[in-house]
Amino acid sequence: MSGRYAPVSADSPGDLDDPWHDVLEDASGDGPHGDVGYGAVRGPRDGSPVAVESLDGEDEPASPAEPAEEPPEEDDPDDLLDPGDVLRRLAGLLGGSTIDVGDVRVQGQNATGPGAVAIGTVNVTAGRSDGAGRVWFQTLVEAGLRETAGRYADAPSDRRLDHQLQHHHLVCLSGPVGSGRFTSATLAVARRHGFERVRVLGVDQLADLLGVDAPLPAGHGYVLRLNEVAVREVDGFTLVALAARAETSGSTLILVGDFSRRRHDLVGHIVEHRSAPAAEVFRAQLRQQLTGQCVGWCTGTCEGRCVERYVDEDCVGHPLLSAYLAGEPRPGDVVAIVATIARTVPKGGALAERLEQFLPLQLRERAAEILDVRRRGEEVDAFPHDEVRAFRLSCAVLAGQPVTEIHQAAQRLARFDFQEPASTGAPFRGSMLDALLGSTLGQAVTRLTDPRVPGGCRIDFPPGAQPLRSVLLDVAWTEWWSPKQLLDWLADLIRGDSPAVRQAAAGAIGWSATRDVQSALDAVGELARERRAGVRQAAAIVLVAMAMQPGLRTRIRAELDQWVAGSAAHLRDTVARAYSLGLARLWPESALAQLRQVAQARMQRRNNSVVRGLVEVYRSGHASSVVPALVDWTASVDPEVQLHAARTLRVLADRWAEPPREHWPELLHLVDQRTIELADLAVVWATALSLPRTAYRSWRTLGFWLDRADQQPVVAGHCLELLRHVIAGQPALRHRLNHQLHHVWRPVMPHHDLLDDVQRLIDEETR
Repeated sequence: MSGRYAPVSADSPGDLDDPWHDVLEDASGDGPHGDVGYGAVRGPRDGSPVAVESLDGEDEPASPAEPAEEPPEEDDPDDLLDPGDVLRRLAGLLGGSTIDVGDVRVQGQNATGPGAVAIGTVNVTAGRSDGAGRVWFQTLVEAGLRETAGRYADAPSDRRLDHQLQHHHLVCLSGPVGSGRFTSATLAVARRHGFERVRVLGVDQLADLLGVDAPLPAGHGYVLRLNEVAVREVDGFTLVALAARAETSGSTLILVGDFSRRRHDLVGHIVEHRSAPAAEVFRAQLRQQLTGQCVGWCTGTCEGRCVERYVDEDCVGHPLLSAYLAGEPRPGDVVAIVATIARTVPKGGALAERLEQFLPLQLRERAAEILDVRRRGEEVDAFPHDEVRAFRLSCAVLAGQPVTEIHQAAQRLARFDFQEPASTGAPFRGSMLDALLGSTLGQAVTRLTDPRVPGGCRIDFPPGAQPLRSVLLDVAWTEWWSPKQLLDWLADLIRGDSPAVRQAAAGAIGWSATRDVQSALDAVGELARERRAGVRQAAAIVLVAMAMQPGLRTRIRAELDQWVAGSAAHLRDTVARAYSLGLARLWPESALAQLRQVAQARMQRRNNSVVRGLVEVYRSGHASSVVPALVDWTASVDPEVQLHAARTLRVLADRWAEPPREHWPELLHLVDQRTIELADLAVVWATALSLPRTAYRSWRTLGFWLDRADQQPVVAGHCLELLRHVIAGQPALRHRLNHQLHHVWRPVMPHHDLLDDVQRLIDEETR
């Protein structure tokens, strides 16, 4: 390739950024008139005209028999979306198995111990108090604590905690509930004082420990768990006084709680707990649970290797469990899974069945806990409970969006008045966001610092936590809001100005169709009738999301058939958009038939929906069907249908084959592979080169093909054969090719030998 010829003009910078810019420019007839074409030419197949546009590129007046011109579009530019990206985002809400984390918490007798956090049941010996009942402590059984240590997976924060205990007598270990913080604290105390000197402490108020009649036995390590109210009441002076009391008695005190909102107030006292990787917690727990058992039907003496194989291959290697652990669930949730597996040691299908039963139940329990703000005694002073609940649901719907967008959406759902200019750019303090998320959801999501977005922060769900999104929607749908409230809210978001919010809300409406398909169809029907192109595009995403759910496909196909057969132009356009955004991968044959019906509408002259839909059918592996269909389109009596065939050829002609044949135009590569016929390709090329609305760009693209084919004998041979078919029996196209050769291509590519062959081809055809 010489590099001297490019398929785009130097005065069209938009072409480089927008792959559909050329198609729209062709449609507008704004190309240089001297390079547009020669009006109507004879068709390459049956001699019938293939173009009805006038020489200056303007449409001919509609005949009385034609339908009235449809109303023009509002000035709402299209959002150029990649169908693969759309499908991947929808899969996060709709697809995959419902695997995620939960928060199973033991209440009652074992509530003072690690319980379901990370070490199972805690054995407690004698309990003592100060006599007034305001301070009490319990000693953990040494054997039970050693057993806990045997199944414990070291946390990344353990070394930091040990270092602090060596130099300080009081440490605050901060982490959310269920993160394994209590287990880490008890084992850290055991490493410091010995397994027989670990005590769990209880108080009515933290200040009671400073009373003169509240002596604690010296030389022990104490762990005190604080609830949210107690954490808020802690101040620096109290910590200093408690540390002095512990130092005097030679004791160690670890305060366990969620100090995330106090990290700046209590700096120097806090160690942030970081849980061990979920897979390591699982392995350590299950190995200890199965110690001494033979789970592999070993012959002769069992040496325990079967346990290792079962843990690593049968369990951790299982797709469901692997995906679950990849989401980094909390240790307490992992322990619950381990207990379920260790009870019967299931394998193969039995293990899959057990996981499929248990994991969704655990996930729904956690979703219910997130939305029920009062369930765990959460106190959110800064925000009403309805707004907090709406914010948490908005996180599920708008995953990946800026926190300010999520908060505005939540305010709409909670029916709060807000002023958009005051809310859009206001940064969220860490404590405010912690309060809105809560500890359970706060651990499931990730906070991404992004200075490019308002507020500087985005909230997203990691891959392993994606199923929690749909379960949160399910709980919200069944327990907190009516379907009409949620659908009206989501439709309101779609009518907003943010493309990303529109797409996310569209996916949520598509999800809701399994709960109330008619309500969802009514909602998408209203959106599909909107004049704004961006809103109709979101409606198309709703249709794709519905079709991704097998139980809805028959209903959706019937709905699309009605829309295409009807007279509503915007509904037909939405159908084309749905095919272009991924629906063509599911129904390629229906796409070709319905897109042709849509293409007949005059509204589509300035839209690319039909072309994008055809390209998506082509990209999904159906080139052998698309090109013959385009040949039929070129013979249509509808000029709009011919125009869309030519536009589609323009887009497909810009595609190049994959390495090692990257010097091949993809269409010629498919001809060489006998996937499509050269004669069919020539028919469509002839139409694109003839129509005034596509001729300018098509000739330029053809010149680029010849430039790349020079010094490539096989590709050059296919190009010449294609040109032979294109100009055969076409004097106007032959004359145009000769003009291009002498006045456009030669000045740009003066030393290309392939152009000499093109000249000989023209001369042969002339004779």
